[in-house]
Amino acid sequence: MIPQSNRSLNKFVLTSAAIRCLVPAYRGGTIAALILLTACTMPKPAPVAENDPPIPAKPAISWHAYQAQNSPQEPGTSGFPTEDAGIDTKQTYDLPALVDLALHTHPETRISWEEAKAAAARLERNRSSWYPTLTAMAFGQHFTSSFPIPGSALVSNGYAALASLDLAWTLFDFGRREALVDAGAERLSAANFAFDRKHQEIAYRVASSFFVYQAALAKVTAAQQTFASAKTNADSVQAKLKQGLATKPDLLLALQEQAKSSYDLQDARGSVTQTRADLTTNLGISPAYSLQLIDLSKLPLPAELAQSVEKIVDQALERRPDLLARLAELRAREADVKKARAEFWPKVSLRGMVGNQYWGNVRTKPSGGESYSANAMVDTAMLNVEWTLFDGFERNNAVREAEAKRSASQAQLDALRLEIMRDIWKAYADTKTALEKREFALALLKAAEESYAATQESYTHGFSTVIELLSAQKDLARARFTEIDSRAALLRSAATLVYVSGEQNPEASDEH
Repeated sequence: MIPQSNRSLNKFVLTSAAIRCLVPAYRGGTIAALILLTACTMPKPAPVAENDPPIPAKPAISWHAYQAQNSPQEPGTSGFPTEDAGIDTKQTYDLPALVDLALHTHPETRISWEEAKAAAARLERNRSSWYPTLTAMAFGQHFTSSFPIPGSALVSNGYAALASLDLAWTLFDFGRREALVDAGAERLSAANFAFDRKHQEIAYRVASSFFVYQAALAKVTAAQQTFASAKTNADSVQAKLKQGLATKPDLLLALQEQAKSSYDLQDARGSVTQTRADLTTNLGISPAYSLQLIDLSKLPLPAELAQSVEKIVDQALERRPDLLARLAELRAREADVKKARAEFWPKVSLRGMVGNQYWGNVRTKPSGGESYSANAMVDTAMLNVEWTLFDGFERNNAVREAEAKRSASQAQLDALRLEIMRDIWKAYADTKTALEKREFALALLKAAEESYAATQESYTHGFSTVIELLSAQKDLARARFTEIDSRAALLRSAATLVYVSGEQNPEASDEH
């Protein structure tokens, strides 16, 4: 079950109620939120009672229906994958709508969902060890027995049957079951946090590929403008050549620049095809679909960095889902150590059986040809104490193994903390640099446009050479590409900063 996103040009928030049903011992999961450009929010989930069974929340979308829509198609069917069935080719998709589409169609969403469901099922399996087991048993047989007696043998044959109910209940095990349930609950939390982070990752990949694709489209427009300018300049030089005001080399230079601009235009169009394939891959849909998307120029840009890098780092270390997942795994490893140590102690259990045993048509030889039948109740009750005194040091090595895995999990947690701090510092610096470069790119484009217009007018009146005109044209083309790259780089770096910080807004829980 995949959540619906709120659409806005400035931000979008993605939430999930589905995973909350999987968390009996965890406070409830939320889909990662990615608010590009300015901030990102993620609801703070409500606590769930530890002993409550995982009851699914009322879904916005039926999981079975969602699964049916995303099941693999049979060979020989349409070339459009089944997960693309919900795509509206007439709709103009903004970024939140694209993310929402990806969360519905991408296979990795289903993978993380199924892994969370499996973790919830494992936890319930662990909890079942607290309950007794009741087994029904029945069998029937035909028997023949022989017992030697003086001068002969006493032979009996007939039918026998037994039906019984067997009860087994572990009463006390020095914390084995408690540790097993604790480990399962922590691993469910880890799966839930992984579910959150996967949605953040999908949203980030969609946003990044969307910015790259839109930049490629913008470069096609810029290349078309450059080609039109080059053609206009070539026509102007040819007209002057006919009037004797230009030379043949001047015309050849202008035609050369026109051919170069035509090549750049085709190269830009080729980049659109490649980036479009990357975008559809991150959306989890077929490249055969042609989506209507908003223009990159309509996306607002961040004006400044509202928070210091130190504050962003502190917040990330508190709320990054993958970091919380590592922490939950560390706690699960600690529960594994507790269980391994509990194996040194005995287990006390209750065993009982009640049933009925039947013998029928029993005949004996030698006899007077008579047969008989018998019926008897069978019942037993036992209090068992099981204590392994020596096992070849297996339990000692199990404890060492569990402690080593716990230490490794602690080291992985520390390594991820360092990685998060590094990524945030890098993304913060990239965003800050992109903001500054954006200002210079706009100034460069304005200056290049004014310079080209002035040079073109000067050339028309015979005060500038064709080399100066073509040089101004090249500078304008580079300035256009630089402005496009600066916009896309700023959007990508802002999205990266949001993604690596894993930021969430506690107030968002009141809105959803």
